[in-house]
Formats: sequence, C-alpha cells, structure tokens
Amino acid sequence: MNEIKFNIPLQINESLTNVKNFLNSKSPAHGPGKNILSIQKEVSKKFKFKDVFLTNSCTSALEICALAIDLKSRDEVIVPSFAFITTASSFARAGCKLKFCDIQKNNLMPSFKDIKTCVSKRTKAIVIVHYQGYSINYLKELKKFCKKKKIFLIEDAAQAFGSYLKKKPLGSFGDFACFSFHETKNIHSGSGGMLVVNNKKFLKKVKFIFDKGTNRFLMNSKKIKYYSWVTIGSAFLMTELTASYLKPQIEKINIINLIRSKLYSRYLKKLNEISKNNFFIPKNLDSKYNFHSFVLILEKDVREKFLNFLKRFKINAVISYTPLHKSNAGKKFFGKKKKLRNTDIYIKRVVRLPFHNSLSYNQIDYICEKIKVYFKR
Repeated sequence: MNEIKFNIPLQINESLTNVKNFLNSKSPAHGPGKNILSIQKEVSKKFKFKDVFLTNSCTSALEICALAIDLKSRDEVIVPSFAFITTASSFARAGCKLKFCDIQKNNLMPSFKDIKTCVSKRTKAIVIVHYQGYSINYLKELKKFCKKKKIFLIEDAAQAFGSYLKKKPLGSFGDFACFSFHETKNIHSGSGGMLVVNNKKFLKKVKFIFDKGTNRFLMNSKKIKYYSWVTIGSAFLMTELTASYLKPQIEKINIINLIRSKLYSRYLKKLNEISKNNFFIPKNLDSKYNFHSFVLILEKDVREKFLNFLKRFKINAVISYTPLHKSNAGKKFFGKKKKLRNTDIYIKRVVRLPFHNSLSYNQIDYICEKIKVYFKR
C-alpha cells in the first residue's frame, strides 16, 4: 500500500477550468468581481446568510469581529482552550483579556456549564467552536443566554461550512460567524475564509474594517465623492483569482459532502466493531453534517504508540490541537486557579484519521484492518 496522506486538497475539474477562463478573460485579479459576487449570491441562496464577506482567511474573519466589537483592555472574551491558535490570538491582539473554558468529554465541544463559570461583568464576547463541523446541542440556549447578558456570540465555524443544527445552518446563530476555506477543509481556495454578519448593528462598521479601514463602499454607492480612512482595518479581501478556484466547489458542495458522508460511513461501520474498550468515536449525526473529519478518542497513554504503529504502515494520522492554556502565549491569559479537567485529559487522546475526497474504500479498509491489528496485540 502506498502512503496514505492525512489530507489531499480537493481538486475538481470545474475549478481548474474556471481559473483558466478567468485568467484568459484578463479581468482584474484583485476583485471584487464576477466570481466573488457569484459566491456571495450562491451562499446567500443556499444558507440564507444575508451579509457575506469573502476574506483571505478565517483568521482575518475573526480579526474583523475583534475590531468590530471594539474590545478594550478590561474586556474579556471567552474561548475554548481546545481550539486553533488564531481563535484566541485574533482577540488577544486587540488587547483584551482571554478566559479559556473547558470542553465536554463526550464530543470535545465547549462546555456550556464551564462557559457560565467564566462569565463576568467584563465579558464582551463568547467564541464558540464547531469542532469537526459538529454543532453543540445547546446553541439556541447559548444564543438566548448571550442576549440576556448582553454578550456578543461569535461562531468559529472554520470546519463547519455546510453543517446544520436541526434545519438551521451553522453560522446563522451568532452575531458573527467565521468560516475557513483553507486547503484542509471540505472545499477550499488554498487559503481563504468568509465572515457572516448577522447583527445589522455592525454591518456598516464591518464594511469599513473590511476595506482597509476606509469608507470606499460609500463612494462606490455614490453617497460620497471621495473615500478616506475612517477607522482601523486591513486588507482582508479574498482575491478574485482565489475566488475563481473556489466558486465551482461552492456550487457543488452537496455532491462533495455526499462523497465524504460515504467515506465516513465506511469508517464508522468498520471501526464500531472494535471500538469498545479501545476508543470511542465522537459523533452527533442528529442534524445535517458536513462530514469534515473522522476522530478517535483513545484510552489513556496509548496515542504515541498508536500513531507510530500506523506510521509503520504509511498511514498518516494526526493529533489535532494542542491546548491553548498550556502554550507559552496562552499562559499569559490563563488563571492559575482554574482547572480545565476535560481538556487536560482528552487532549492527549485525540487522533484524526486520514479523511479527504481522494480517499478510497480500499484505503479505509486497510487503515481499519491495521487499527484492528494494533488493538489485538
């Protein structure tokens, strides 16, 4: 068996054709142009998102949120420690204080109970992470809680494009939602992202921030003659060239995720047989899922041996995040008295198996057979 890579970025013929057509058109590569506008229209149609901004990364989308809510040094933002670095750093760079919350042991999602213990009079925002593309089951309750407490809710939906809670798409619950189109995601533009603004209160300010801190959109709509610098912003826009690669994938998202669902089901069927007493598979398939990844939670103190065993057979599995509160930078924000018990326990047990649209059933069967061999030793 040849090497089985953890990820192979999705490549469909329609994306290559669209990039070629775009280059041949000699249209401006910067944008926004036809491809960006088409993606915004398609996303709004599919998911009922009204105000969509295509960014050069999910990190940029998060940074826009931090600027939009005008964080001060005394403000606090609650973030799960079990998250990607920029989920926290995008807010820390605004000068506020961070509070790390714990996760639920059954699905690695942020704990509502622990979030509540982190809330204080200084809490300005809560960042909820849709890990693996799953939704937390208390998202509606969290939204009500935030509204009552006058706290902004921000969805880090980096892995969740195309996932739902019941019949409502993830990204439509928070004041803001941030998505990733990095090459490790179901659909991608190499590097790219998207910001959804659900709170109309921030729409005008986001438009300023998004376009380098200028009021250019007012000039473009003929409301002013010349644009100028009005606030802090940056160059957050996804380029038109990048969007030309992404556009066909947006249009085919349901087909792409259907392929992933079949691969996921194959893994699940093969590994359910041996999961007892060896590992458990976090899952939440009550709502429509985008099948972003396949994760195992191993028993204590076996992960390194397990990963090395798979590596011997050219199977590249990975570990997921390292906890933010254990990092050198994270320790600056973390309260010494607070314990993140589940994060500390389960962070050492997480394994992500190879999962991408180029994966074959034969490769999945091979991976599962080797996992069976490991646990029978």
